[in-house]
Amino acid sequence: MRRLAPTVLTSATPPEELLPRLREMGYSPAAEAPDDAVLVTRATAHRTPPRTPPEPVPEGPPTPDGTLLAAAVRAVRAGDRAASAPVRPADRPAPGALPRTTSTETLTLLQTAALADGALWIGYVGAEGTASQRVIAPVRVERGFVTAYGHTAGEVGTFPMHRVTGVAELTEDPA
Repeated sequence: MRRLAPTVLTSATPPEELLPRLREMGYSPAAEAPDDAVLVTRATAHRTPPRTPPEPVPEGPPTPDGTLLAAAVRAVRAGDRAASAPVRPADRPAPGALPRTTSTETLTLLQTAALADGALWIGYVGAEGTASQRVIAPVRVERGFVTAYGHTAGEVGTFPMHRVTGVAELTEDPA
């Protein structure tokens, strides 16, 4: 190898032989063409093996037991209640505005709802800066994150506390 500059070497060794050896030694070499264009080669090996579909179950899926059915019914009913429950007038911000509470109030309401299996209406600002309103049922509040069932998305998600702008309690279901 011949040094052309402090970070530039040249060699008569073919790139397919030289580059792997340099990488084994801990370097990150880049091959260049005679016109100074960087040569990019695609990796031939896949990082993971291709997925194989699961074997079909000849007798079909298993029949759910009573506990699973009861949990599914509870989840559907909680979603229906949360989607249709009005927010208390005292907690209702201006139309289209996100709820605003102090960080202490927010934390207290989230922890209380997690312990009582309650649903809350939250204001949330996503990583892209997009503000939204969500109805959630907090499951766990710890280490700066809220793990909750999101009634709009229909799945459990984790929300960073610093992105929650405020919380409003939902009124109880009259039924």
